[in-house]
Amino acid sequence: MVVKTEEIRVLTLEDFESPDLGFFITSLQSYNQHYCSLFSLPNQRRFYMIIFLEDQAGRFVVDQSSTQIHKGEVLSVNPTSVCTFEIDKQAKGWMVLFTDAFFSKRYNDNVLYDFSFLKSNSVCKQLEYTEDMPHWRMMMDAMYDEFKRSGADSRTILRSYLNIVLGIMERHNGIAVDAPYNREKESKVRLFEQLLEQYYKRERFPSFYAEKLNISTNYLNRICKERRSRSVGEIIRDRILMEAERLLYHTFKTVSEISFELGFDSSSYFITFFKKKHGLSPEEFRKTQR
Repeated sequence: MVVKTEEIRVLTLEDFESPDLGFFITSLQSYNQHYCSLFSLPNQRRFYMIIFLEDQAGRFVVDQSSTQIHKGEVLSVNPTSVCTFEIDKQAKGWMVLFTDAFFSKRYNDNVLYDFSFLKSNSVCKQLEYTEDMPHWRMMMDAMYDEFKRSGADSRTILRSYLNIVLGIMERHNGIAVDAPYNREKESKVRLFEQLLEQYYKRERFPSFYAEKLNISTNYLNRICKERRSRSVGEIIRDRILMEAERLLYHTFKTVSEISFELGFDSSSYFITFFKKKHGLSPEEFRKTQR
């Protein structure tokens, strides 16, 4: 299921004709009728996405990883990933979309990032035969009804429902949290990661991000190693490499075009940079993904 495009499209909630909530929910039947074309080509999103398949199945490619989601399973996709997918035309279930800002207006201080499964793309496989499934279905129906009502207090109610849904997913995701939780350090690392999303194509030095955060480079490096088990430099390089992999996998762009887009002085420097990690040139990597 390798689909290529000229440019990776960036989707926002405005593409879904939703009111200005920062939240959107639709049945998969309605999705297949009105919105499936938005996801048929490689795309990034400015929102989190949760897809629940109550019946049938779906095929997904998320950051070069292909997976099939079956009846009773839930897929969560974070905003930075690139994905392409198709869902069976007869599928039943729900798609929930929400922005960081929507959730944080009530649950501030980065509470959203307490949910470990949202830090990466994950599949919740254990939900179908648990005592939580009736509660899950009830929350889906309740969120949809409240979304359609669009009352003055709907935002507050929807955030509460969403918090319960995320809590159920966290209970069943099976992701272990290695490091003891420290909210202040985790918040700083998250802010660094957000800055990295803005500047990684042109700012490669850890000192730039440390200065933006008003902390020392040594301290930023230390908390990144503690919270992410990688140095600042490794995180920056991995982000650049991830984008290179996405562009090679999902687009028709040449190596020279990708090199320029990612801020390299020359394509030869980019090729050396890429080969050091993969042991393959960008073109060789591209051929292995066909």
